[in-house]
Amino acid sequence: MRFYNIIVAFLLGFAATPNIYAHEDDREIKEQLEDDSLQEGDEAQHILDDLEDYGLRVINDMDRPDTLAVKAPLPPADAKTLPLTYSREQRWWWNLFKQGKLAMNDTTVIWPKFLKFCVDVYNWGDKTFNSYDPEYVIGTGKRWKVRLVSDNWLDTYAMRLPQGINTNMSSDVYANIGAYIQYMAVSVGSSYDVEKLFNKKEPSHKKYEFGFVCALFNAELYYHENRGGVNIRKFGDLNDGKLIKEYFPGVSMYTLGFDAYYFFNNKRYSQGAAYNFAKYQLKSQGSFILGLSITNQKLNFDFSQLPDNLKDKLPDEDIINYYFHYNSYAILGGYGYNWVLAPKLLFNATILPSIGFSHYYEDSLEGNKYLLSLNIQGKLSLTYNLGNYYFGLMGNVKGHYYKQGKMSLFSSIENFSAYIGLRF
Repeated sequence: MRFYNIIVAFLLGFAATPNIYAHEDDREIKEQLEDDSLQEGDEAQHILDDLEDYGLRVINDMDRPDTLAVKAPLPPADAKTLPLTYSREQRWWWNLFKQGKLAMNDTTVIWPKFLKFCVDVYNWGDKTFNSYDPEYVIGTGKRWKVRLVSDNWLDTYAMRLPQGINTNMSSDVYANIGAYIQYMAVSVGSSYDVEKLFNKKEPSHKKYEFGFVCALFNAELYYHENRGGVNIRKFGDLNDGKLIKEYFPGVSMYTLGFDAYYFFNNKRYSQGAAYNFAKYQLKSQGSFILGLSITNQKLNFDFSQLPDNLKDKLPDEDIINYYFHYNSYAILGGYGYNWVLAPKLLFNATILPSIGFSHYYEDSLEGNKYLLSLNIQGKLSLTYNLGNYYFGLMGNVKGHYYKQGKMSLFSSIENFSAYIGLRF
């Protein structure tokens, strides 16, 4: 109240100043009021200083743990926490890579602009195309894989000639030994043809394969070539229809194919767990499959090169050279199943028939024509996981069927491989 009176007196004094100066007798009153105002102002300043000191003490006391009204829970002593700030050296991608700590999904890693773009695209694709239900499928937790492979394949033919002669033919088994190294989805490898160990001449067969598999789909590109002829195992009623082995150099085969197919049960079924060892299938599960198959094939059977003892079995016919050259376009569908035999043992079986049409070229036996295309694929895999090691067996077959009039042909390529690998 005293402070309020001082303020009022000060304002009244300020308003009355002209009158004070107008009357000399009142000058002493003015001076007295000014002295009182200064004294009261000093006292008000002391009060404000005291309030400021009190406020600062309150604020400082709030930082003391024993004065907090609510205490936030502390993290566990063994909890791992990331620093709030990172130096360029700490999080530069190459330094992390050398330390074995580089993770593609780590948002604190510092990348060059182009690599950053590639990593962003990869992470988007991984999230979109490669996510699973962890109750059924989980990752291995390892980025690198190496493996040694023993790969063996052959091509076979079951042919019915217009003369009513049934013949079965197969090539020798071609063996390759290969080594592969893989980082995440990128794989590089090489294989050595065992035939080169015994023959200095260039091998008469070739095989190249490339595949990509993720949770949603699988894509395969392959090329097979055989210019080394085959062995005739059956030829009509020769030897009472029992097995024979007569070398026949007049057969050559070139096949280029592309298959792509989608897994409907892609959250719980992993083709990669059985065929590229990047996942673990925890529970048995299967999936329906639908896709597209495209094949370019050249097959030549020159029966003028038959062994003499077989030429006599051929009736007189104008056609002794059968050449097939066509493109096949087919809808592929089927089913794959992963059977978890034991926590570390996985068996896969996949069957993929397809139907479509084939366009034969003018140089083919039938000339320029469109015919029905019937094909089939089958895969088997048995994989055993022992910690970071994995072992297994794998087999697959790709078959193509042709029929026109009294002529029919089923050609196939069979592949069998054994492997041992390490994840790290």
